Amino acid sequence: MNAAHLTEQYVTRPGTPMVGPYSTNQMDDFYAALSRGEAKPSGLMNLLQHLIVAERCAPGIRVLDVCCGRGLALPLLFRYAPTIAGYVGLDISAPNLEEARQRIEALRAAYGDLFPVTLVECDVAQPWPDQTSQEQGFDVALYTSALEHLPFELGAQSLHRTAAALTPGGLLFLSTPAAVGPPPRPLQYRVHVYEWSRDEVEQIVTEAGLIIEDVMGLLPPAPDATVAALTDRYGQAAAAWYRDLADHVPRALLDTVCAVAVPEVATELLYVCRRPA
Repeated sequence: MNAAHLTEQYVTRPGTPMVGPYSTNQMDDFYAALSRGEAKPSGLMNLLQHLIVAERCAPGIRVLDVCCGRGLALPLLFRYAPTIAGYVGLDISAPNLEEARQRIEALRAAYGDLFPVTLVECDVAQPWPDQTSQEQGFDVALYTSALEHLPFELGAQSLHRTAAALTPGGLLFLSTPAAVGPPPRPLQYRVHVYEWSRDEVEQIVTEAGLIIEDVMGLLPPAPDATVAALTDRYGQAAAAWYRDLADHVPRALLDTVCAVAVPEVATELLYVCRRPA
């Protein structure tokens, strides 16, 4: 399809907050949503992926949060990884970072000043400012549900910079929607700029010098697709197990957890990538 003739589903929705070519539309604040009694799959997905990262942060490590937005990773780090050596968050949007600062104030009031937190306003596709202290290297990098907010070429540049900032043996947790088919592709969410296929992610991550150690599903497909994928992977007993749980467990919880085991059909993926030691 000629780029000049793309239908609206292929392009970012007019009115989406932007800084240059980047969408700065933020990830849902799942903490606020849950406090309102709202438990939807995308919110539970974001809670799940940030908790996965927080529980893998060992004492004394340095954490980098690429496109940190309003700092949604921080509450779980304060609660479950209080002995990390420090956190650096990068984002291009000053209003997003101001929300993050307010969150940090509230967390320090609740938990104390547990570890240094640095927020840096910058374009993650371009050379990073000195205050990121990237020469020290980061042991863990988060790049969660943000890559799709950049054009492909700039997203690729940002992945190369993130990989270079990791220490030998360091881990990148990268999540992004799982697009299907050759580009141009319709967007799952029209606040995005470019949604990556799994092949594209694997190619660029490998070119950046990282090894993909694991791929987890995050956002579930339709229930029938989940059942079929569980059956293919684990046999008929898995389908019976899923249907039994579906009679008892709220679907938003069940399908989000089950998606982890069936990345081949999940609509959003979490890649765990390591820089070789």
